[in-house]
Amino acid sequence: MKRDASLMSLSTLTQLLNEGQSTYVCYDLGRLVQPISNDDFAAIEQQQQPYPYPVQGHACFAIVFWPKLATTEQDPYLWFLKFPVDERGLLEQSTVQEFITQVITLLGQQVTHALSAEQEKQLQQSPYLFTPTEAKRAALHAKLSLRWQRSPSIHFELAQTALQEPKHWQQVGVQGLHDVCTRLESLPESAQAIANSFSQYPAPLRQALAIALEHQQLPAELSATFAADIQQHSASDARADLLRSLARQPLTPQLVAAIEHVLAQPSSDEVIICCARLWEAFDPLAQPSVSLELLLDAVATQEPAVFAALITDLLRLPNLRPHVLVMLRRDDLSQQLRQAWQTFTGAN
Repeated sequence: MKRDASLMSLSTLTQLLNEGQSTYVCYDLGRLVQPISNDDFAAIEQQQQPYPYPVQGHACFAIVFWPKLATTEQDPYLWFLKFPVDERGLLEQSTVQEFITQVITLLGQQVTHALSAEQEKQLQQSPYLFTPTEAKRAALHAKLSLRWQRSPSIHFELAQTALQEPKHWQQVGVQGLHDVCTRLESLPESAQAIANSFSQYPAPLRQALAIALEHQQLPAELSATFAADIQQHSASDARADLLRSLARQPLTPQLVAAIEHVLAQPSSDEVIICCARLWEAFDPLAQPSVSLELLLDAVATQEPAVFAALITDLLRLPNLRPHVLVMLRRDDLSQQLRQAWQTFTGAN
């Protein structure tokens, strides 16, 4: 296929989609599934702002796009994309340009044309396309269905029933749980059932539900119930699921108290969830916030390999990185944290 020189000069996906006469929406697929405005996505692509939620040094996106003149019945196109970021969280632009070159080589300007089987096979060989977990795909599908006011999946009603009558839980599909959780604001009976029964659900159902809830902003009453329940439960597995469920909630004094309660004597799972899902609660610039020192002291109680993985992860979060570095340079660190940090840096 002959390539247009003007197309090959494109440096961002935003430009590619605009040149292709596409309408598009962007979702973050890093730590949580959540929308990214087109303006923020463009700024991230141009290194005007860091990608805020890197996972193992990568930015993960879902780009959903369709022709501007498409009918409402036409299914959109979907790319799951994964690009490396540097230690500051800035996208490595050369990898984006490489993916754009791959797309233009296959499709030219018509990015919304249907792919042949051979084109699809070639595009899927790109190292920048990836397959998200089943849970993240379900979360995205549920959010898009609600956004476009489409009906939930066929698994929706069974999930509603199982949350109110857990004896049916083994028949529940992942997509059904995500459909319910995405719509909780308009499902007061389901929200109340979850509030009443969450800690009594069978562990597999509770864990799957927590994974679905973590991508949502919960009704305020449910969020408050979970925060209160965290301080009343001694079982670390139930507390860990409650914590995970609160990953996208606005930070309130009640949630701060719940996190502090957990970190006083945390399990490994709870420490990992605090680092990977609730890290924004420890940003000293947030009001209110949880003590970053409290988190780092909890991280220091972990095995050296776990400490290394968690500290590395925290240092990759652009909003938290400078605060962690300042904290670790202090002279009054606890002995355990100082020793763990020195072992990590090889200063011993």
